[in-house]
Amino acid sequence: MKKILLSFFVIHASLYVFSQDPWIIKADKIDPSGYYGITVANGMIGIVSSPEPFKVKDVVLAGAYDLYGRGRVSNFLRSFNLLNMYLEIDGRRLDAKSVSNFKQQLDMQHAAFTTSFDYGDKAAVQYTYYALRQLPYTVLSNISITAKKDISITAASVMKAPDALRDVENYYNEIDRPHATISLLTSQAKSPTGKLLMCASNTFLFDEPHGSEPKVIHEMWDNNMHLMKFSRTIKAGTTYTYSVAGSSITSAQHQDPLNEAERMTLFARLEGRERLMRFHNKAWDSLWTSDIVIEGDPQSQQDVHSMLYHLYAFTREKARVIPYRQWA
Repeated sequence: MKKILLSFFVIHASLYVFSQDPWIIKADKIDPSGYYGITVANGMIGIVSSPEPFKVKDVVLAGAYDLYGRGRVSNFLRSFNLLNMYLEIDGRRLDAKSVSNFKQQLDMQHAAFTTSFDYGDKAAVQYTYYALRQLPYTVLSNISITAKKDISITAASVMKAPDALRDVENYYNEIDRPHATISLLTSQAKSPTGKLLMCASNTFLFDEPHGSEPKVIHEMWDNNMHLMKFSRTIKAGTTYTYSVAGSSITSAQHQDPLNEAERMTLFARLEGRERLMRFHNKAWDSLWTSDIVIEGDPQSQQDVHSMLYHLYAFTREKARVIPYRQWA
């Protein structure tokens, strides 16, 4: 009887302790009709999640406001959606209807949003994006594709301007140097009243040695959207990883936002994924030295971490966010 009671106590305690992770919010069954996105942010740039594979709902910059939409009140401007992507496997583009085991989770300890899913018997896909804490205007997305059988992929980064922006201009540059080849996908546009210039730029980060990277191709679809893409084959049982890093900034934060967006993206590309992640995680570890610890109640601990996470995500030390009207 003592053994039975002890076993019951151990099982009950295990279920209680592990029923809720204090740091991670998970969604295993996602209904797009009742989906409310969660934000990954660094106090300056924020990314709102989407229930669609390889999509984000919005990218928003603090300090970027303009008159549009409703009355005479300045509203947050949606920036270029610089983390939208698509993936094709064996010639078929993946969407919500073609994938299974679609799951998402937010790691509040290091401000990382992860999506994972399976594509039939061909591949398992996972991607995680970050608003890099050490670089206020820069974001990063890491993508991993594990092949269950030999497959060919085409992966694209799509730069799309929100409908509210006007006078959109798109650019593509390929910088070839002895130590690196960098493809820059860049766009700029004016805010609805024309008072602000909004700019964004992104690039691929590959693991292959210089000279062995996939060939990147640029496509211009229309004035509001262009993309860059690459193709390659993946052998069964192997995992292929690549990243997209990008920066977004406006004339409210910098006098020359176009060059600054490209400069910050070039810096991220030359830093590389490992250094970007190391300094991002280090910055969040420093923030969490000011934590509130609740023992014996995992749900309350998660709730408190959620409140602190959103406080840290939406503010940053020494940020000087000036209302738009002072710049007008």
